[in-house]
This record gives sequence, C-alpha cells and structure tokens, in this order.
Amino acid sequence: MLTEAKRVTKFVLQYFSANLQSAMEYRGAFLSQIIFMFVNNIMLLFFWWVLFSKIESLNGWSFQHIMRLYAIASGAYAVKAILFGGSFSLSSTIAEGGLDFYLALPKPVLLHVLVSRSFASAWGDLVFGLAIFLLTVSPSIGMLLAFVILILAGGLVMTSFAVIAHSLSFWVGYGARLADELTEALLTFSLYPEGIFSAVTRWVLYTLIPAGFVSYLPVRIMDEFSWPYVGLLGFFVLGIVLVARFIFYRGLKRYESGNLVVTNAAG
Repeated sequence: MLTEAKRVTKFVLQYFSANLQSAMEYRGAFLSQIIFMFVNNIMLLFFWWVLFSKIESLNGWSFQHIMRLYAIASGAYAVKAILFGGSFSLSSTIAEGGLDFYLALPKPVLLHVLVSRSFASAWGDLVFGLAIFLLTVSPSIGMLLAFVILILAGGLVMTSFAVIAHSLSFWVGYGARLADELTEALLTFSLYPEGIFSAVTRWVLYTLIPAGFVSYLPVRIMDEFSWPYVGLLGFFVLGIVLVARFIFYRGLKRYESGNLVVTNAAG
C-alpha cells in the first residue's frame, strides 16, 4: 500500500512539473495571469473591508475571519485548479469520448484525467491565499504547515465534489452545465461567512454543497484548534474522496459497456 502511495504521488508530481514547465514557457502571460487573479481577489476582499469599516462584526464574524476565509478558500481552489485541473472539463471528456485515451494507458483513469490539466492563473489564487494568511497570523513553520494541510483538504473536497457533479454525465448525457453550476455554487458559498446563513442553509452547506468543509471548518480550526474538528474534517475528506471515486468508476463501467448515449445539441 505504501509503495502504491509513493507511485501515485510520483505520478502526480511528474504531471505537476510538466504542467508548470509548460506554463513557464510563456512567462509574460503566466505572470500576467497570476497578477490578474491576485488583483481580482483583492477587489473582492475590498468590498468586505468597506462593510466592516461600518460594523464591528457580522453574526460573530470579524474582518479577520473573512480574511482567513478568503485565504483558505482561494488556496483550496488553487489546489484544485493547479493539481487537478482536469476536474473542470470532466463532463466534456466523458461525453465526447475522451476517456478512451486514458483507458488505453496503464494508469488510474480518474487520477490521470484530473492531473492532465492545470490552470496557470490559479497560482494567483495561491499567492493571494498565502499572502492574506500571513497577514492574519503570527508566521511560523507550524502555522504554515497547518495552512498547507487545510487548503489541501479543501482542495480535495472541491475536486471530489466536481468529480461527483461531472460524473452525472455518465447517466444524463452532456451534463457540463449542471456540473458547472454545482461547482460554482460550492465556490461561491465558500466565500461567504457561515454566520449569515440560516440553520437549514448551514445544514445544506455541510452536506449537499459542502462549503463548510472547504472553508468554514478550516477557519474554525485556525481560530480555535480542536482535535475533534480536525478529525471531522479528515473523516469527511476521506469520505467524499471515496464516494467520488466510487461514482466515477461506477459510471465508467457504463461507458465501457457502450451504454452511454450522448445527445449533442450543437451537432
């Protein structure tokens, strides 16, 4: 099992290195994308700063909490977009027969699809997240390690949720629009403080659209460290990864059997 984990890690890092080298071939465009995303995130945070210049807190959330929320959510999104960029177009890959290429290779199909793409602009989200994080804590190796672990956890939740949403294409045909709306909803809710939502909405955000495990719970862990919180986050991350894997490979059997029927309206 340890050998397999090393093999998978090496495979992911090889693709990461190749994608980064590809992006760096056009350094001007690469840097401009990073700067654009960084500035875009700063502008979003600026609106919260304006709001909190008028009020001290919002249902228990201060501007400090909002900064941490944005740091973790941006970092989690960056993990998804940089390491698992293939999750953004999984529906298209399924519906257009793109999985045939991956099925012919001796690598885990789902992982191979996910790591095959990377978005250079997401480095701007990562730099932004790290910069904002360092502004809200007393910098230390321990805190930096905690931040990395939390954004990796959030990134895995985002990626797994995207896999589940896009895997619907195995059964409903070209489901890219629905999948995109679901993943956008997850990102959007991850950027709003938990305190502004009703109890029912919060239940949804910890279950059906798990924004709570992308940013709310990680912020709480940073604010008031608790092993039960860490255990809950770890348990959920493992659970959603396994569920996403199960659903994808269940759909893949349908794909391989030739029972997948796609109606392309544009055709």
